[in-house]
Amino acid sequence: DPVWGVEMRLPDHPALPEGTRFRGLPAFPAVERDLALIVPDRISAAEVERAIRSRAVELLTEVGVFDLYRGKGVPDGHRSLAFRLRFSSPDRTLTDAEVDRATAPVVSHLKEALGVERRG
Repeated sequence: DPVWGVEMRLPDHPALPEGTRFRGLPAFPAVERDLALIVPDRISAAEVERAIRSRAVELLTEVGVFDLYRGKGVPDGHRSLAFRLRFSSPDRTLTDAEVDRATAPVVSHLKEALGVERRG
């Protein structure tokens, strides 16, 4: 088989893209909550994410959709979207009760504003 070799010269101090920021590793662990939601087809995942962010602003650090399901158990005209919410605090480890209190208004707001129900 052929053998390939590559030699590259890199600068001693490579330039970073403009706007690059570094932050230290967190001293306290994050807590994640997964929300499986029944979402009407007319509502985008981005709308749901915006609604989540609008209600869980204090401790919420990340939101991302990680699953889409259509099929048994999901009504016609709807789909199941699962979102992972990551909560953290820079000065302490969060308790389950704190994260539950941060999550509850999100679920209520999703139902009232968008007609989105929690699955299961």
